[in-house]
Amino acid sequence: MTRQMGVGEITEATFGWQTASGLITDDTTLNLPLSMLEHNRDAAILMAPVSGLADPSIVYVNEAFETLTGFPRTHALGASPRILVGERGQFGWVDRMRRRMQSQLAFRERCMLRCATEEALAVSVEAHPISASGGNIIYWLVKMHDLASVADEQASVSNALYQTTHDELTGLINRVEFENRLEAALKRIAEDGGEHVLCYIDLDQFKVINDTCGHAAGDELLRQLGDILPGCVRDCDTIARLSGDEFAVLLDGATVPQARLLANRLRDSIEKFRFPWLNKVFSIGVSIGMVSVTDASESAARLLSAADTACFTAKDLGRNRIYLHHLEDGEIARRHGEMEWVTQIQAALDQERFLLHLQRIKGLTSAATGQHYEVLLRMEADDGTLISPELFLPAAENYHLSTRLDTWVVGKVIEYLTSNEDHLADDQLCCINLSGHSITDAGFLQYIVAQLHDAPAVAKSICFEITETAVIANLGLATHFIRSLKKLGCRFALDDFGSGLSSFAYLKNLPVDFLKIDGMFVRNMTRDPIDLAFVRSINEIGHVMGKMTVAEFVEDEETLDALRTLGVDYAQGFHISRPAPLI
Repeated sequence: MTRQMGVGEITEATFGWQTASGLITDDTTLNLPLSMLEHNRDAAILMAPVSGLADPSIVYVNEAFETLTGFPRTHALGASPRILVGERGQFGWVDRMRRRMQSQLAFRERCMLRCATEEALAVSVEAHPISASGGNIIYWLVKMHDLASVADEQASVSNALYQTTHDELTGLINRVEFENRLEAALKRIAEDGGEHVLCYIDLDQFKVINDTCGHAAGDELLRQLGDILPGCVRDCDTIARLSGDEFAVLLDGATVPQARLLANRLRDSIEKFRFPWLNKVFSIGVSIGMVSVTDASESAARLLSAADTACFTAKDLGRNRIYLHHLEDGEIARRHGEMEWVTQIQAALDQERFLLHLQRIKGLTSAATGQHYEVLLRMEADDGTLISPELFLPAAENYHLSTRLDTWVVGKVIEYLTSNEDHLADDQLCCINLSGHSITDAGFLQYIVAQLHDAPAVAKSICFEITETAVIANLGLATHFIRSLKKLGCRFALDDFGSGLSSFAYLKNLPVDFLKIDGMFVRNMTRDPIDLAFVRSINEIGHVMGKMTVAEFVEDEETLDALRTLGVDYAQGFHISRPAPLI
């Protein structure tokens, strides 16, 4: 942590030099004993304040500077400090120092210095503002200490320690060091009591910058945030970059109300931050998960997991907000459960523990020809039992794994149909469910097109099922997805139709072949006249629009007879057929 230092704070302890008080006599004159700087063993320079985007200029250098860098005074005076990094600026510390100066913050960092001989030299650089009596900064005093003067072994050990505890990109401490400090805080609480608060920070919209401008822009954004974030918390707090665009802060000795104020300061600072890149200006938000660190806390790993989960909850609730973890929080418990499913889904994909089952769809009218069936996904647990998709698909949707699952299913179905030509007959139709994420993923569409290009005969035997709510939420992309694959011969069904209680108007131009009537209406249609009216209306409008209809969740003969009477084309449910493994 660093902060602005006024004239009264520039003391012998500040620089390790013999100094006197009263360095400044008025707003324009620096009454600094230059003889003290001139004969000091460390290189010292004075620079004018930063003005706009221009580099500051060097107005004084001492003898040690000439010795250390090889640059004579005549070359250095009036020049930019960029002479110390070379024309190509291969060492970026001058830019970081300038940004700190623009923010009126002191700078302290280990840097690589380019000498006049082009030799690279490791130095410790410290820059502090010198203010006039009115408070305006009139000079920056920069000290450069040659690290080579320290014993080689000591310098090597120190540098290695720094590298293992700090993030190279931002200069903040890294995840390992943060976890060590969090464990130490837990031990202090166990011995002396007290309370801390842990904040887990995840940037909103960071991926947009990475995808549109490249990783160089993303890295520069993270570097700048590494400068900004420490200024939003207290000197006693610890801030770290955990990975990617994720950060963490340990608010030392803070109560939850105090932590909320500090977390809001972090959120506001990031929200107001503007990142310019290649004639564009980007803004980002941040989601923050908070958890109390008390004597009841189990471990650093558990705390980070709880804070991470709270952060995801903040994103679910609309992003750019703060969410506090509670031990009895139902939302947190749900999220923890989903995260456990995520681990199982990834393991099942890696270990090929997903299976396909088929459920037959029965034709009820003379127009409903052919054999139709739906492909259903099952996960095989470690003990061999089968897990229903209702248990793991919500987690796959929330954690963006659904497209991976859809990709696996489509690949396996096309492989199966290609290997079993009897399923490619004109009267056979295999129905595959797709998630809302998949129909908006251009890469997934390209994958299907490529698969069907290698097996063109398969397309006419595939019907993709997409939910009504997913189509309405992404109507333009969904329509493009449907039209692109229909050109290849695929057919489409609008699944769970009626669940959104939406207008039928958009159906006029939506090129689907089947309407699957939501099972919540079908299940009780023989006992509830309102459900019966819904089924009748959907069936009639579907037929007027030239679409076939399918009733889901048919569980008894009475319901099946009622569907025949209404003229519904197909029926699906346990009364018709139970799912069976794809052989």
